[in-house]
Amino acid sequence: MYKIAISDLDGTLLGPDHQVSSETKAVIKQWKQSGKKFVIATGRHYIEAKKIQDTLGGPIPLITSNGARVHDQDGKIVLKQNLPDDIATAICEMDFDPTVQVNLFTDQQWYANFSLQALMGMSIDSHFMCQEVDLKTLDQSNTIKIFFWGERDKLNQIYNRLNDAFSDRVNLTFSLDKCLEVMGAKTNKGAAVETVLQSMGFTADQGIAFGDGMNDVEMLQSIGTPILMANSQKDLLNSLPNAEVTKSSKEHGVAVKLAAILTLANTI
Repeated sequence: MYKIAISDLDGTLLGPDHQVSSETKAVIKQWKQSGKKFVIATGRHYIEAKKIQDTLGGPIPLITSNGARVHDQDGKIVLKQNLPDDIATAICEMDFDPTVQVNLFTDQQWYANFSLQALMGMSIDSHFMCQEVDLKTLDQSNTIKIFFWGERDKLNQIYNRLNDAFSDRVNLTFSLDKCLEVMGAKTNKGAAVETVLQSMGFTADQGIAFGDGMNDVEMLQSIGTPILMANSQKDLLNSLPNAEVTKSSKEHGVAVKLAAILTLANTI
């Protein structure tokens, strides 16, 4: 039986309001009380993931920035992977379509070439907002990741441009149709999950993971039981055609599946 559950945030654990529902909180509490572990794995920054952790009633391991950072349940960093300095600098010096927002994460800050209300409205921590700067003037030596927000056709062009420029030195992934993320080549949620499982003494077969976007694919491929959300990206559904699909994030799909597992365990 499962000993650990790992969940993405946006489009998975979080509802359309970007919050964890009361129904989901209650089931996660039951999950943890049964002796099982729960882990968040998100593309969001650690500061925002920590905010969600605090609403779940106790410390848990956090995989953030698509696996660039892994914190154990005590908040200690156990995995740290930055975007190579030369690549971060090169991207910041490039010119892109002026309607595309370019964002950069460091351990403490979120920088962008301009602010967007759409992203501000998705914020989990009101104290963690993007700072408008000229990215070319930044010190890029501690860049966790860079991500682009814009129309998909424009992001596709950026994807091709960066893929041509950096090839296998970067991991390019669409966490949302409007969000293209750029990390170091070895940075992904799958590698981060392997670190968490090893540190906690679990095997992949003892785990279940939930996701909805292409930045979840490595994580879902590396776990014993991958679960897709009903609202998952088509590319993810096509990548894992045999995976089980739970209800949408709006319908508390993670809670529905975890509750079913707990009920089954109680009948055995």
